Amino acid sequence: MKDYLFYNIPKDSVDFSQFRGHYNIYLLCRKGRVCFRQSNKEIEAREWDFVVWPRLKRYDSISFSEDVEAEVFLVSDYFLDLYKPETAWDVPGFKYLKTHPVLHLEDVDFEEQEHIGSIFKQIGHRLEYPQLVFEEEIIGNLLRVLLYDIWCIVDRTVLVTDNSDLPLKHFGDFLYEAQHDCGEKRDVASYAKMMELTPKYLTELSNQVTGRPASNWIDYYAARLLRKELSAKDVPFSDIAEKMKFSSLPAFSRYVKRVLGCSPTAYRESLKHKGKLY
Repeated sequence: MKDYLFYNIPKDSVDFSQFRGHYNIYLLCRKGRVCFRQSNKEIEAREWDFVVWPRLKRYDSISFSEDVEAEVFLVSDYFLDLYKPETAWDVPGFKYLKTHPVLHLEDVDFEEQEHIGSIFKQIGHRLEYPQLVFEEEIIGNLLRVLLYDIWCIVDRTVLVTDNSDLPLKHFGDFLYEAQHDCGEKRDVASYAKMMELTPKYLTELSNQVTGRPASNWIDYYAARLLRKELSAKDVPFSDIAEKMKFSSLPAFSRYVKRVLGCSPTAYRESLKHKGKLY
């Protein structure tokens, strides 16, 4: 079984029943209508709607209007796991799309709409050449960019305006705050207070949505910031500790060892050997 396939409708005749249970399907409707059933609900996608059917999600009764123009990108679980972004948005983003399979791209900025349309064009164009060198890597990285664009749309438009899934919205708000404030705030209580929630609720919410406690996501973003700060060879550790509001240099060193697995000195030395200090 090939790890990825691409079709143009109506140019290509596609029997979706053969793909159910084998592929994750991404469909961009450029013109006309696409109708289907999911969870006993009739759903319709129109011009500039983006449809996501996860591999194990039940969907059927797919039909197309006579004037439809659509592009379909099918991806195996293996290929998706290999190239999906390593980001905290991975779990909540996929969870949202399982229950909201249609994203209305007309509701977002024109540039974001164009980004997704361009990625589909690039994938189709690249696959016209079957002997393309590095084909898998190119298609995989286009998939990664596509998913980043989707997460941006879910984050900036859907979860900001749609309160139908309030817990997921709360979690999206928490990720946003953690990403921007982890340089100074590294405890769940601070974020819970900022969002007018309880620490217990925020921890349970994070476990429910991602299977990981809220403190893990704070550490995730703080570790990313620390890697950036420690890669500057001429910046003293004491300056980084002060900038990130640690109470002391030993407290900074303990935190670095916990989230990066080694001391600040050892981490900087490892970057030096890899030639990644600047």
